[in-house]
Amino acid sequence: MRKFYHKYSISTIILFSLLLSGCWFVRVGMRNMDDAIFSSPIRVKNKIKDPIKDSVKLSALWIGHSSVLIQMDDKVIIVDPVFEDVIGGFMLRKVEAGLNLEDISKLDLVLISHAHMDHLSLPTLSRIDERFPHASLVFPKGDEEYLPSYKMEMVMMRTGNSAERNYVGETREINGIKVTTVFAKHQGGRYGIDSYSWNVPGCTGYIVEYHGMTFFFAGDTIYDEEAFKSIGKKFKIDLALIPIGPCRECDNTEDNGTTYHVAPYGALKMLDDLKADFMIPVHYGAIRYFNDPDTPVFALRDFIQEFGAKSVYGYEEQKPYSEKIKILTEGEQFVFQYK
Repeated sequence: MRKFYHKYSISTIILFSLLLSGCWFVRVGMRNMDDAIFSSPIRVKNKIKDPIKDSVKLSALWIGHSSVLIQMDDKVIIVDPVFEDVIGGFMLRKVEAGLNLEDISKLDLVLISHAHMDHLSLPTLSRIDERFPHASLVFPKGDEEYLPSYKMEMVMMRTGNSAERNYVGETREINGIKVTTVFAKHQGGRYGIDSYSWNVPGCTGYIVEYHGMTFFFAGDTIYDEEAFKSIGKKFKIDLALIPIGPCRECDNTEDNGTTYHVAPYGALKMLDDLKADFMIPVHYGAIRYFNDPDTPVFALRDFIQEFGAKSVYGYEEQKPYSEKIKILTEGEQFVFQYK
């Protein structure tokens, strides 16, 4: 795979991917091409200039799409960081990244869930590498084919994407933080043809533990009841970052999501299975896949109001979804615990 990557230009790979990897990838590219050339993203006003604070024990700042900045006491973690306006060269963000990279004063850990262009941004990683060369870059086995060398410590981890592995891959302590790879059912690869035709490995979720706190990052995944109930029994999760799109019929209670992504109703089932105290929805608001990028969160708000204090499984919740789910705007930060 590495020889193929070097022999052909990225533009050639993308062209073949568009032609061979199926109609869905082509449609997404064509929908976004005109916007990328002729439009600009909505600008975020009053971006936070000091997101890292001494008084915070656990906080999350939604940068947009699947990018989140997490503070756990004195440790700072970023997941799937993508800061550019045009993602992958042709997908224009509806809203720009809600944080300036230069305003992050400290960074210990960078987590990559998979190599798709809306999750693994090489321009962003190059900027992070220059600013935080002592951070650690964590990624699932398979993604090394798409990564250059960095000054950051590069940590490749085995995935746990099957029942045979009990939905857990491996656990490592990195910069004093305990990181465990857990189940995600999506695709590896990067350019379309390698994802959908070659079945390249390389996707994962993460459990991150530090100083008695735990957060879960799903990456991209479909809903799987057995897997997420298993994870919920193994870990006491304070915060879950769960994707809610893209989806064609986002308000459909009979549909947990697409072939490759969980939808809002499935995300609520995932939250209940994980037994997490709080959830932040991600993977919406930036890219137009089937419809407006915010369609998934509109459906999620309707579900929250519809179910009230009951869960999607019908039992009474200790806390209603309206208290457990924190829907953030791009650039908004929520503090879950103070010191």
